[in-house]
Amino acid sequence: MIFKSDKGKSFTQEEAIDLMLSLSATDANSEKKWRGFYNSLSQTELQDEWDEYWKP
Repeated sequence: MIFKSDKGKSFTQEEAIDLMLSLSATDANSEKKWRGFYNSLSQTELQDEWDEYWKP
């Protein structure tokens, strides 16, 4: 799955997860928590999360 920012930059799923981690890391277990959360979502749910965060 490829994600695009509102400015047209493309991200792989792994890059999108890494970006979200960099924006929200607050404790030593943040990476495991975020990866677990994103890995639990379907592609549609993941796209909805991406759209909610990145689209105006």
